[in-house]
Amino acid sequence: MFGGIPVDVRPGGRAAAWVLRVLVAAGLAAMALSWARASDTVQVSEQVDWASVSLAGVTAVTLGLVASVLIARQAVAVRLARVTAAVATPELPAGGPVALAVAAPVNAPAANGVTSAEGELVAAARMARYHTPTCPLTIGKPVRPASRTDHERAGRQPCGVCAP
Repeated sequence: MFGGIPVDVRPGGRAAAWVLRVLVAAGLAAMALSWARASDTVQVSEQVDWASVSLAGVTAVTLGLVASVLIARQAVAVRLARVTAAVATPELPAGGPVALAVAAPVNAPAANGVTSAEGELVAAARMARYHTPTCPLTIGKPVRPASRTDHERAGRQPCGVCAP
């Protein structure tokens, strides 16, 4: 979806945001001024002169808003890339995945403080998904262990990150 947006740069910034705000404000001011001046006269030739000022104002507002949307879209792409990278590459111990399996026995408490038997999954009361006890999405949350059937009976679905 965001494939064409470069994510190696920092999008926008405060200076760009202020420039775009000033551009939009100037465009709105030009539109208001041209409307006020054109409404004071009955001659069409004078009204047409102010129409070009109004058209410049509409152009400035359009450019400012389109640029704001593009900068916001790029910021979303950068955040999405960072979150995807953080979720896709969890930090592993020095020995790799094998060391992780050895380092975390089944009955050891997970980072969320839950000690569960083999095959038990965890979820909090208001969670829509159930997780493994070591899922990073449960850290710091008051989760409780239960069986898969209990979770499914409660209407929960499996987590897409830890894939229980």
